[in-house]
Amino acid sequence: MNVRKFGSLRRGVLPLWNSILKPRNLQARGLLLGQLSFCIALLFSSSLAFSTFQTSNLTIKYHDPRDKNQLEAVLLAWKNAQTKLLAIGLEPQAVTLETYASAAQFTKATGEPWFVAAVTQGKRIQTQRLGALKTRGILKFTILHEAFHTVQPAKLPRWLAEGLARIFSGENASDPSQTKLEQILATQLNTALEGRNAQISLNQAYWEASRRAQNLLASRGWKSVLNQYR
Repeated sequence: MNVRKFGSLRRGVLPLWNSILKPRNLQARGLLLGQLSFCIALLFSSSLAFSTFQTSNLTIKYHDPRDKNQLEAVLLAWKNAQTKLLAIGLEPQAVTLETYASAAQFTKATGEPWFVAAVTQGKRIQTQRLGALKTRGILKFTILHEAFHTVQPAKLPRWLAEGLARIFSGENASDPSQTKLEQILATQLNTALEGRNAQISLNQAYWEASRRAQNLLASRGWKSVLNQYR
């Protein structure tokens, strides 16, 4: 919304408010209050509007109409995720995925930095605009990664949850063989993954989490590792 439009709306609202303060009768006051409510609704409706698409176990809410073009890709990735979850002993659940129209809107809604692709809390996934994820080549990875988080054992430590999610999605396929974090403690790795260690980049932390998780899977397998933290 530009300043000119906001100013014109404000100039219309203030006289209206003054009229409400001094109504000639109750009927007029009610009418004016209704008009004021309508103006306020117009002011905020654009940021709240969204469309919904629903399947048997996935509800998608998207704020940018252009994201409708990415729904097919999301559903294919989601179907793939359900199959993979069952294969490792996890039961898929009904989930809501809400995707925002801009990085600013995502940050405001989640409190996460603009560069984070998505965040999952319980059975709710919140992501950046689907079209933006597609352009960056990470749409499929993001859907699979977050699908794992929706049903992961609650007692998984942070580093293991992130490492397993990256392996589950396939993100780790292009990771370097060495991370330079091989010697740090698990608690230090958790701190780095939370963005609270300025000496370690998030990419490094994710690579190391995936490396350690991969070593566990190689020796014990998915079901054994997951059952330990149920």
